[in-house]
Amino acid sequence: MGQRGSHRAIIRRSPWWAKLLVGFGAILLVASVTTAGYAKMMLDKVDNAVATEDLLGNGDDGESDLVGPLNILVIGSDMREDWAAAQSDSIMIVHVNATLDKASVISIPRDLYVPIIGTDCGGVPCYDKINSAFSLGGTDPAASVQGIASSLTNLTGVQFTNAAMLDFGGFTNLVKMFGSIELCLPFDMVLAHPKGTFVEKGCKDYDEKLALGILRERYAYGPETPGWTEEWGISDYGRQQMQQHFIKQLLKKAKQEGYITDPTKVGDLIEEIGDKMLLDLGGRSVSDFVFGLRNIDPSSLETLRVPSEPAEIEGTSYVVMQPGEQEMAAQALFEALRNDTLDDWIAAHPDWVNKKT
Repeated sequence: MGQRGSHRAIIRRSPWWAKLLVGFGAILLVASVTTAGYAKMMLDKVDNAVATEDLLGNGDDGESDLVGPLNILVIGSDMREDWAAAQSDSIMIVHVNATLDKASVISIPRDLYVPIIGTDCGGVPCYDKINSAFSLGGTDPAASVQGIASSLTNLTGVQFTNAAMLDFGGFTNLVKMFGSIELCLPFDMVLAHPKGTFVEKGCKDYDEKLALGILRERYAYGPETPGWTEEWGISDYGRQQMQQHFIKQLLKKAKQEGYITDPTKVGDLIEEIGDKMLLDLGGRSVSDFVFGLRNIDPSSLETLRVPSEPAEIEGTSYVVMQPGEQEMAAQALFEALRNDTLDDWIAAHPDWVNKKT
């Protein structure tokens, strides 16, 4: 599979989902609201701006048209020019149903305690945090993705059809481009970054620095914080919900500011986000792949959590699927991913579905 565009060094951190969803939304709207000639020019610009690579090692899948269902492994990584210091900061599975008109996002806790394929502890894989599988690839991005993919497939039985690696650079520039972004906080928080900054409950516009601090915050989510409730989850679980709230707010802001409907601004947005993605699309162009997803309504996006909870094992903090109902619910989730029956799982397990924000 050829690689399009350039893959430049990025050193700033930001959430991958903003670039992915806003970028894909921009591409779809280019196709729908502009003339055929202009749309082709803009879609060619997309294909030239976004790099593709055979991250999963599956090669070209041989299909000209996109065929569902899809299970897309998405890894948010702090990438470096030589990959020597790359870290996997977010792991998610994006499931698209067979009719390609509905998507669900399943957050995989990076501290999930699982067997790591490729390691050896007396003839069997060693147990560790799923995040550790990323480092097995060293400086090779494909090997790093395959490290996580193989361990997740071993755990879930899910075969990944596609993959995306997204750099944590550019968030500051995106919010700066928009001017600000509105975030709605469920309770008062004291942020770890910038250290000691107090932010109030409610909806307010934030600049790039404070927005990034809110999205990184996890220590505020817990019973020690006045106003916190269990529905927001503890630590990373709460942070995931705030980050998913950010997805929708960023899409809303992009539309308000014309970055989705104004062809000139669409081009600026694509140029801003294009070199922060590395995609495995089974041999398809980026524009062809995204066009195949054109019937998905972002407002219907479901965000789910793997049934699990924090635990300490031999002095180290992990996330585990506790034996009993929790583990059974997790195994049912994995089966639903394999069989494209997520709607049934969601109806049966509402406690593991993030509330709409």
